[in-house]
Amino acid sequence: MNIEVEQALKVKSIALDIIEELLKDEAHFKEKDLKQTAEMLSRCVCDLVNVYTGISESHESALKGTIAKARISYNAIAAYKQKV
Repeated sequence: MNIEVEQALKVKSIALDIIEELLKDEAHFKEKDLKQTAEMLSRCVCDLVNVYTGISESHESALKGTIAKARISYNAIAAYKQKV
């Protein structure tokens, strides 16, 4: 498996973790955290479209940035665990 596929699968894994957190019954989130999560996930989608369409010249670095944005998204909603 090449590095680009591994990185794309990492983004998918983080996205699935975010879905899991959002669907928990006891989950309560601050509007600010949800807004940040939505923004970062939207940026991830833009990055992935750029990679898929060939707009991005360096797929590896674009995917690394996408992983970072996905992690920021996850951290924004997972932070409630520490506050509640």
